[in-house]
Amino acid sequence: MTEVIFLTSNQGQQAERVRSISERLKHRLPDLTVRIVDASAHPELLAKHKLRYGPGVIVDGQLEYVGVPRFSMLVDRVLQVREGRANSRTAGDKPGEKPPVPPGPAPATRPAAPTTPPKTENA
Repeated sequence: MTEVIFLTSNQGQQAERVRSISERLKHRLPDLTVRIVDASAHPELLAKHKLRYGPGVIVDGQLEYVGVPRFSMLVDRVLQVREGRANSRTAGDKPGEKPPVPPGPAPATRPAAPTTPPKTENA
């Protein structure tokens, strides 16, 4: 079962938005475990995910968003994680892409000839 944890800000910012998005997510995907965790009561979660203040969204133990995302983005990402699909926003090989061609041997180059400064006539 997929677990979504909304980590509140320890400064009290966006508390109402965190609550409303979490309730909408519970109604939209009732088979999820959705929790709201107070960051000031659990500073170890902030430290574990290298956050200083919050808010953040943790899906199955991994920090997915810093701040509170748009609802549609959150639902899409939760479904991706639950189904085990690759994230299209992640760096690396994308599905359907050709693998990069390794560079061949470097072309042979000849050493540069020493250059001499042009001679000038003194008047």
